[in-house]
Amino acid sequence: MIPTETWVLPRPRKDAYVGSFPLHFEQRLWRLLGKPEKVLHPFGGLAEIGDFVDLNETTSPTWVGDAHDLHFIADETYDLVILDPPYSSDESAELYGTPPLRWNTFVGEAVRVCKPGGHVAVYHVKQPPRPSGTRLVRRIVVLTRTWHAPRLCFVFEKQAQQQLEVAA
Repeated sequence: MIPTETWVLPRPRKDAYVGSFPLHFEQRLWRLLGKPEKVLHPFGGLAEIGDFVDLNETTSPTWVGDAHDLHFIADETYDLVILDPPYSSDESAELYGTPPLRWNTFVGEAVRVCKPGGHVAVYHVKQPPRPSGTRLVRRIVVLTRTWHAPRLCFVFEKQAQQQLEVAA
């Protein structure tokens, strides 16, 4: 059985970047997953923990770049990769002025840069498909305030190559 839990968290500060996590979400997820040393946010915004990538250089990201192409990051570098993409290509264009989302591309990049045994966490409004090369290990429902849609966080563990070959 996949562990599933519900977190009730305060909304982000009023001055927070559009699309920010609820208060305490990042810290709580980081602690839950054993305080991983190397954390990456490919859709960075104003991440609190680790390195982040953002198309918007005004957020002072670790790298100005696109989550769909993380060529500047070596394979199997990060213990935790947190994906918090815009929830649709329309939202991507309206809120951030960015190109359409390509799910398989940015998720493939997240899995590529994640270490075997590491985690890829997907924060979204819908349940995503399981990324290739991973297994679902945890589900978190995040509630913030009345009349606000719940958010969902699905945590996938990257499988080592030999585990994939045995499963095949």
